[in-house]
Amino acid sequence: MKLQSPATHCHVCLADIPYPAGGDPVECRCGVEGRALVYPAIFRLHSTSAGEAIQVDGESACFVHEGKRAVAACDSCGRFVCALCRIEWGSRILCPACVNAAEKRTELLTRSRPMYDSMAMAIAMGSVVIFTISLLSAPVAIYLAIRAFRSPRSLVPRTMVRAWIALIVGTVELVGWGWLLVYVVMKAGHS
Repeated sequence: MKLQSPATHCHVCLADIPYPAGGDPVECRCGVEGRALVYPAIFRLHSTSAGEAIQVDGESACFVHEGKRAVAACDSCGRFVCALCRIEWGSRILCPACVNAAEKRTELLTRSRPMYDSMAMAIAMGSVVIFTISLLSAPVAIYLAIRAFRSPRSLVPRTMVRAWIALIVGTVELVGWGWLLVYVVMKAGHS
């Protein structure tokens, strides 16, 4: 297995640039020169064992387990982590503390959410086109609209206009069915 040189980003153009060996200066393609002093763990292959002990003085250690050899650095906070603490999160490597912090901010972990307002609007408008199904679909549209008000907002900023429209249309449809039922009963009573 060939070891790929780990990279960091240029602070000007954000292009990937390799870590220099021994703190030598490195030049980015945009012409900016930089220098980075890196612990040796960054250049080592990832360990397959669960937390190797440190064998050489001066070797980088895990932030959490002081006696374990560091195999990677957290992409979020930069702490060195051993094989036990190393968490692959998509293409990123995170330490347990950063994962715990992300769990408290659920918007960072959530990739999608149901858009109850859009579902309510589609059902309400579908029952306007086909009125005969509105007796069943209007309560569903009202339920989804109310659920949209109570659920967490979308990951993308949006208004609740769809939910309000679905709530109004669903209510009008139910009132229309109620009026129709009363009209039919009154008409049958006069005959």
